[in-house]
Amino acid sequence: MFHGEPEEPSSIVSAPDDTTSTEKDEAAQPAIASHQQSKQKHRFTVGAARCVLIVLLLCGFACSVLPWGRAFVRTTLLLPSLITGSEPEPLKVLGDPVQHTQTTILSQNGTVYLDIYAPTTPVPLLAHARSGVLILPGVGDQRGEAQLINLAQSLAQSGIIAMYMTTDTLLNNEVAAADSDGVVQAFQLLAHQPGLTGQRLGMMAFSAGVPLACFAAADPRIRDNVAYVAAFGGYFNTESAIEAVGRRAVLVDGKLEPWHPVAYSLEVLANVITDQLPFDEQYRIRAVFAPGGKPLSSQEIAHLSSGARAAYQLLIGSEPDRVDVNMAALPPAVHAELVALSPSRVIGEIRAPIFLLHDRNDAFLPFTESRDFAAALTRLHHEHDYVEFHIFEHVEVKSHLDLAQILGDGSRLFSVTYRVLQLAS
Repeated sequence: MFHGEPEEPSSIVSAPDDTTSTEKDEAAQPAIASHQQSKQKHRFTVGAARCVLIVLLLCGFACSVLPWGRAFVRTTLLLPSLITGSEPEPLKVLGDPVQHTQTTILSQNGTVYLDIYAPTTPVPLLAHARSGVLILPGVGDQRGEAQLINLAQSLAQSGIIAMYMTTDTLLNNEVAAADSDGVVQAFQLLAHQPGLTGQRLGMMAFSAGVPLACFAAADPRIRDNVAYVAAFGGYFNTESAIEAVGRRAVLVDGKLEPWHPVAYSLEVLANVITDQLPFDEQYRIRAVFAPGGKPLSSQEIAHLSSGARAAYQLLIGSEPDRVDVNMAALPPAVHAELVALSPSRVIGEIRAPIFLLHDRNDAFLPFTESRDFAAALTRLHHEHDYVEFHIFEHVEVKSHLDLAQILGDGSRLFSVTYRVLQLAS
């Protein structure tokens, strides 16, 4: 050991290196910022997911609970069926399973034949989540028509019990005001289907089914329970429809426009206008307009009574300038029958909103009839809507439609269908 003054201890720890520390901090900052950004992104993602979930829950609530929501969903699902006349794929996958049953009831005018398409799922707990509609297809046997079956199937898959009806009179290509009792009874039976008790239900009618739906909607037994009447391709006044047939023209905005009825319409109108004529004249005239019939000779026409001759001339369209004269020559019993078959006589007694739909080029019944119907409802301040289309052939969807036609008429069809289903919801 050495004695004396102690030596300065040597520094064994180096002074802090400021430059090195700063570089380390700077290197760490991007990692910290990245971590903070990651946390912010995670919080944003979680928040966005919660918002989306809330929106979806609200949409689901609205679509299942609120009437406008149910109507919107049903319209969206049903529109392809209405435009294409076929059952849409989404409904096949998402819709309720459907049961089809057939039954009959007795009315004042005979047997009523019913086809019922109903969901087989349990009745929803929500009030008015299930609704119903009575469908009147018109004259002839439409029970095997694919478009009608697809419509009924689609309605049932969307939660709407669809019941369509016909009668012996309609099956024989005739129309009788007395059949309205059958419509009332069918409506009452529909009202007792599972989930429909106490609800206001709708009626949808096509062509010659329109007057029967109107008569039933005005009937005190059910008129307060009718939610709406949707009338497609019908008529308003039987006499004015026959006048159009006689002229082979319709009055549009004050001008006559050529219009030529199809043979099937003439067959049905011949059954209607001759119903009160003597049997031999009735048979002779109806035979002309039945499939394969031939016009009467001048000698055969001369042997008809004045009333029967007037009816024949109106139907055959051979005297367009004498329509008023021939209408006046019809027997009083025929005029009474035509008035009895006109919806115009009951519109003041109907309380439900009325939706009128008609194809502008309809050759079965003139579209001007629905225009006249709408004008009368306007004068009465009765809630209604009127829409003209170009994509239908009478009440059936045309084939080979282009995109512009589908988009144009499809939007109008969506609008009126939504309003109808909102009333039903």
